[in-house]
Amino acid sequence: MTPAERHLRALWAARLPFLALVVLFVAAAGATTALQPTLYSSQAILSVKAPPEVVAEAARTRKPQVGPDGRPYDANDPERQSGPGRYAPRLVAPGLVTFAARDAGLLGDGESLDERQAAKWVVAEAIEGSDLIKLTVWQPTADAAQKLAVAIVARGIDANRRDQADVIAAEVRRVLTVVDPPTRPSAPSFPRPAVNLSAGVTLGILFGAAYVWVRELFKKA
Repeated sequence: MTPAERHLRALWAARLPFLALVVLFVAAAGATTALQPTLYSSQAILSVKAPPEVVAEAARTRKPQVGPDGRPYDANDPERQSGPGRYAPRLVAPGLVTFAARDAGLLGDGESLDERQAAKWVVAEAIEGSDLIKLTVWQPTADAAQKLAVAIVARGIDANRRDQADVIAAEVRRVLTVVDPPTRPSAPSFPRPAVNLSAGVTLGILFGAAYVWVRELFKKA
């Protein structure tokens, strides 16, 4: 027999324990999915770049834009994306998220979030090669997710306005604006049953195949 035929025969001989392992892993994936909390995500896209008149002047004269550090700004160099790189961490700062959550009615006046809790609620990523920030907010309900995202965006824009108020040179200013406003999720984003069950099936097949292989090795020994 060819190696493939031998393997198929071994699988057939051990079909019951093989199937039992697959079912076990699928059941574990289902139980994990059932135990995971339901979360909705609201997303927004923000832009951090020079004022429109500076961008227009740079396009007209083809002069390179200047970053806040006074050096030429290169949107394709991650190390030079000082705008998104500076403001993305601010949007997820525990203090800002706490005040935004209070604005959204999700926290009382005496309640606050630490860094770990804020990280569970909000994620902000600077999109490489651009002046954009992707903001994602997680909450148990769609309404709460959108309200918190709106409040964080408002707080972030207000903080940016205060930061830039004393910056005299327009070419080094960075203005935070909304490109896509916070979305209202129509369905939960987490947990993901299809992904979990697929992982369960895959792991079950792999462990089942490994069991058959080890069983054949012991038979030959």
